[in-house]
Amino acid sequence: MSALRILAIEDDPDLSYLYQSFLAAEGYEVLLARDAHEAVDMLRREPDVVLLDLMLPDVDGYTLLRHMRANAATRSIPVIVVSAAIPPGRHHIRGADAVVHKPFEFDGLLRTIEGVSHQAHVQ
Repeated sequence: MSALRILAIEDDPDLSYLYQSFLAAEGYEVLLARDAHEAVDMLRREPDVVLLDLMLPDVDGYTLLRHMRANAATRSIPVIVVSAAIPPGRHHIRGADAVVHKPFEFDGLLRTIEGVSHQAHVQ
């Protein structure tokens, strides 16, 4: 089985670097996008899971998520919203498969990635 391909859509270069190094060390293939424009290009590479920040410099993550869910090619890709812009106590975003609040523990993020990717393969 090939490595799970994860697209991290994150404008913070430090967090992008952490995604790249940490997730690659766990055996994942990591694609990075700094904004929604780059994300649309990267979605053509058919990621297995998307990590989506809500606060992006060009188009906000909510809009990008709606676009993904409206598009037949990206509709079924599991999306984990990873953001500091989520109100405390809120654990669901319409269209997202999971929500992770920043700051987060990487072990928790890994469990969430494994959970949504497993769920996607079961369906």
